[in-house]
Amino acid sequence: MLALFVLGVQKLKLPGVIGLILGGLVLGLPPVKEVLVEPHTELIFFLGDIGLLCLMFLAGFESSWKKIYHEKKDSLAISLFAALTPFVLGFVVFKALGFSFITATVVGIGMSITAEATIAEILLETGKLKTRVGSAMMGAGIIDDIFGFLAFIFLTYLLGTQDPGGYVFLLSVIAVFFLGIGVRAFVKRENHLMQSIRKALMWLVVPFFFLSVGLHFDIASLVISPLFLFLIVGVALIGKIGGSLLAKPFTDLSWKQLHLIGWAMNSRGAIEMALALIAFRVGLLSSELYSGLVIMALVTTLIFPFVMNYLMKKDPKIMN
Repeated sequence: MLALFVLGVQKLKLPGVIGLILGGLVLGLPPVKEVLVEPHTELIFFLGDIGLLCLMFLAGFESSWKKIYHEKKDSLAISLFAALTPFVLGFVVFKALGFSFITATVVGIGMSITAEATIAEILLETGKLKTRVGSAMMGAGIIDDIFGFLAFIFLTYLLGTQDPGGYVFLLSVIAVFFLGIGVRAFVKRENHLMQSIRKALMWLVVPFFFLSVGLHFDIASLVISPLFLFLIVGVALIGKIGGSLLAKPFTDLSWKQLHLIGWAMNSRGAIEMALALIAFRVGLLSSELYSGLVIMALVTTLIFPFVMNYLMKKDPKIMN
């Protein structure tokens, strides 16, 4: 069934990951979940964990250290401000709302993440991966991912989480991400075998992760308190775009290019959802905040392709 969502969004020229996210959320709705999913919940969660590991490997494989080196100055400046700004903004806002230091920190980390693999897919589909702005997007996205992972590991280490299994699983997620980066150093993305493996994993295994995310999602919590949803999405958008623009003194990219990069950095997608799911499972996030972060990841991932297409039509040279 998830395949239908993927095919649907691909016909709209959107990344397939959006279809997986939407499909997981739909199948996680109470009426659908009760009929189709609940008899197999434990098996789905197990397969979802395997799907998450596969997804992180593929995300790492889509990354490239060469992208960072090629535009290292721009990438470092953008990643610094585009990660720290939403992190600080998210932490301050939710701490001011009365949430604990730990919860506000987790929300901040979630907002600092960038779905570098999602950006890669969009850039490949549009043929803009090797442009200057495309390389800066990729490099900054990789650094943001590493920042978020390390911050989350440090936080869970300080907490001494009560779920050792969850902590080990988190380390496994990080390990396979870097394993994917390592494999990419020796195997080209166009390799026929790797492309076959990628397609098999994306169609047969990874969808269970998004179904698992949907099963944890509580839409009722957002109906009761929609303020959290608006706050999370609003702070996330302002933090990434504002952070990218703050990098202007440290790069010779134009304001228009930094604005576009800010929207790209806003695309959080699967990686942010993965960290949110882990945080929820080990008790660092409430159901309400977890659901808000999932919706935020969906909204920010959905917006970027539309904004990019609009800005490229308005200024065809913006990526150079």
